[in-house]
Parts: sequence; C-alpha cells; structure tokens
Amino acid sequence: MLLGSGRVQPSLDEILADMPPKHITDRLVSRYFTATEPSIMITHTGEFEIEYKRFWNDPHSVSVQWIGMLFGVLATGTFLYIRSQDELPEGLGAPMEVAEGFHRRCTDCLFLSKYSTAPGKYTLETVLFNIHGEFVRRRDAHLGVWILTGIVVRLAMRMGYHRDPDNYPRISPFHGEMRRRVWGVIQQLDILTSCQLGLPSLIQESQCDTRLPRNITDDDFGPDSTRLPPPRPDTVMTPVLYTRVKVRMMTIYRTIFNQVSLGKTENYEEIMALDHKLHQMHQSMPPCFQIAKLEDCIMVAPYILIRRYNLELLFQKARCTLHRHHMTKAYQDPKYNYSRTACVDSAMTVLGHQASILKEVQVGGLLYKDRWFLTSLERHDFSLASMVVCLELSKPPEQQNPELVGYSREDMIQALKTSQVFWAALKAVSAEAKQAHDMLTVMLNAVSVNDKASTAAMEKIVSNEKAATQNGHVNVNMPDPSETPFSSEFQGLEAMLNNSEPVDWDMWESLVHMPDEFSNYEMSEEPQT
Repeated sequence: MLLGSGRVQPSLDEILADMPPKHITDRLVSRYFTATEPSIMITHTGEFEIEYKRFWNDPHSVSVQWIGMLFGVLATGTFLYIRSQDELPEGLGAPMEVAEGFHRRCTDCLFLSKYSTAPGKYTLETVLFNIHGEFVRRRDAHLGVWILTGIVVRLAMRMGYHRDPDNYPRISPFHGEMRRRVWGVIQQLDILTSCQLGLPSLIQESQCDTRLPRNITDDDFGPDSTRLPPPRPDTVMTPVLYTRVKVRMMTIYRTIFNQVSLGKTENYEEIMALDHKLHQMHQSMPPCFQIAKLEDCIMVAPYILIRRYNLELLFQKARCTLHRHHMTKAYQDPKYNYSRTACVDSAMTVLGHQASILKEVQVGGLLYKDRWFLTSLERHDFSLASMVVCLELSKPPEQQNPELVGYSREDMIQALKTSQVFWAALKAVSAEAKQAHDMLTVMLNAVSVNDKASTAAMEKIVSNEKAATQNGHVNVNMPDPSETPFSSEFQGLEAMLNNSEPVDWDMWESLVHMPDEFSNYEMSEEPQT
C-alpha cells in the first residue's frame, strides 16, 4: 500500500473513525505486547502506555505518526489472532479484512505525516509495522518488501540512526537505546530482503558505528532514565537477546554474501578466515539458542525452538554460500576438499532440519500450534541445500566419495525426496513453495535418482506423511511423475547438473531468484488472501 498511488488521502478524523472501541483495542494491544514476537522490542511498553492513555483522553493530543504506529500494533495483534486461529473480539468482522483495514490506516497516517519529507518521532517504527503488514498480506512479494526496506534504511540514515547515539549528546539515554533497537531490526531487514533477491545490502558496515542494543528489559529503563543500567549477560533471556545474536550472525553472513556476489572467492585463505569467524560466532551463541535434538527439547517453548531453527538455518546457509564455489573446484583439486565436505554437510544438515520441522508441525508435534512457521521459511535456503546435494549426486562414480562427505548416496536421495514432500505440502498456499517444488523436481530428474531404491524410499515417506496428515492439517499432494508442468526457467538447472564444467553460481542465483518478479510486480496490486 505504501508503494501505491492515486488514492485519495483521508483526513485524520476519517482515519480515527476506524479506530475500534477502547475495550476491543485493549485486547488487540494486549495480544501484541504479550506475544513473543522479536519486533516487540521497538515499542517500549512504558512509553507506549503513557501515549496510549493520552490518546484515549484526547486522540488529537498525540502525533499522527504515533496513531499510525497504533494501527500497526492493531494490525499485528489481529494477525497474531489469525495465526493462532483464535476468534477476534466480538464485532470486528472477518479477520483478514480487519487486518487489512488496520494496515491501510497505518499507511494513511504515514502519508498524512509526510513521512518521506518530514520524518519524526515514531516514523521509523510505523514504517516497520507497515513492512510487517505488507509481508503478511503478500507472503511471496519479496520485491515490494525489499523496496520498502530501502525506504526505511534511507530514512533511518537521514535521521542518524546509523551512528551510535553516544555521538549525539542531546539524545537522552532512553531514546538512544530505543534507536539502537530500531536500527537492529532495520539491519536484519536489509540483509534478509537483499539476499533473498540476490542483491547487495544497502547498509555498509564501514559506514555505521551504532552498537547493538543492550540486553535489558523494558522494566530496566524508561523515558525518565538519566543513565542506562548495566546489561544482563547474554545467557539471560530477554526480548532483545535474539536480535543481538541474530544481528551478529547476519553481519557475518552479509560479509560472506557480498564477497561471494562480487566474485571475490579466489583467495582461499580469506575464505577459511571467514569460515573460522563464522564458526566462532556459532559456537559463542547463548545456550538457549543452540540447536539440539528434538527429543531433548520437550521442555523448550515452541518460540525458542523456532528461534533456534532460524539461527541454525542462517548459519548453515552462510556455510553453503561461503564454500559452494570451492566445492566445485574440489572435484578436480583435493586442495579444496574441506569446502566440499563443509558444503555437503551444511546442505544435508539443512535438509535434515527441514524434515524435522515437517514432522513436528503434524498433529501432536512440538510445533503443531506454531505450524505457521512453515510458511516463514525461505525457499532459497532449502533450494541452495538441494542444489548442493544434487551437485554431489550428479558426479560420476569415480568422483563420488561418501567417506569424504560423510553421507551415502541413499542418504542424500532420501533427504531430497523428503524435501520434495515438504514443498508439496505447501505449494497450494504459496507460489514460492510451488516454485521450490518444481525446481527440486527438475533437479531430481537431472541427477537421475529415480531408481528402485529411491522409489521405495519415496513411497515410504509419502505413506508416512499421508498417515500423519489424514485429518487434513497438512495436505501432501504428490505430483504424477509423468507430469512435468514446470516453467522453462528451471530447465537451466538440469543443464548445470549435467555439465562437466564447474557450476556457474551466478547463473544459478538468477534462476532461483526469479527475475520475472521484477517485471510482473504491480505496486498497486490487490492483496492475496
């Protein structure tokens, strides 16, 4: 919506007319602030409560930006109701229409406040809520979210958020810390959305010195604080801890991605130095975010499991991205065998996590009530893992080395087939899932894994998953192998896997990131529900 044009700008009174009664608004606000969303840290509970009371005493006494943020909170609260399949408070209407209405009013407030030319307090927070709402409206529309992220990055830089608040004595300790929190979220958005499209991130580390937000809770400081309290150790869980850990990991990933995307992969010593840095970061993560076997996680809250998976998948994706160029070189030069082993191990680990997630979102699983997590996973991460495994499988027998990579051919085939089941379960609700399923099918055909052993393994997997989904909670519809309704854009993958030359990873990225999205995306397109 923020990218649309031609809409008549409503007045503030017209916007306020869509604010629900206070008793309903209270419930939606409560749902947001009592949730475990990582983004909750950008709104300080104490400060929000002060403004919230002021708003209900006199709606015109608060800024338009804050009203926009309130509508963003209401939209997110509504989404949390939808995600948990709880009924909305009485009289609100159809859930998706309600969320859509709140999102629209959040957008209207941004336009009314002249956010792009006169940004002020709460502008960035409101834009971040708007981006979240846009992503919820259109799960697969990464291009639009990326453009909006570019807007918020530039606004933040214009307002000095890329410089640490200690550089500005006039900024209070409280507002300085809130600026660090907002910048931490913006950093994540920039890296995530850019890499999803195979594009360089907008934020360059050399131009920024904003420190990570402290590991403190909202109860530890407030608008009247004259100094910040000492941070809690990173072994203590707070709403800020996940962002602290993820920004550190994503900063390393950004370095890896930028280096690889610019073709700076010739110096193997630099690759190994980044590998060491990446592993150090992974090993230093707080114990609460370390991945563990699911049978050892029965006492772990689902939201913690989800964060563990997110961080683990990010780490493994970074390993794959770092080593994939030298993996292909290893088939001719054993000097690079470490990269081959690391890449295959990382890819198989990712596919193993994918299989575990699919199992745990079934009825009775640890993540059944949080099965929305499936749709938040990135197609690119698993497609990269599948490509690496297919590349290993495509090599002639004399170049295959199960002892070196640590996995047998049968293990790799079964991992790919299970991944195919995963995407088949989601392709009816996500265009990206369908693309991932089609892409994987093309890759499987290319490496000719449809032998008797793999067929038997596939039949077993499908049988198990159909039994687990007989109540219709996750619909697994496997395609007829004789049907190949795949876009021609994927056929290049088959040529890559059947070519004796090293894989052109830049070409692979262009295939995976679907360049047609740039020409087909309509800024004013109606949301998909």
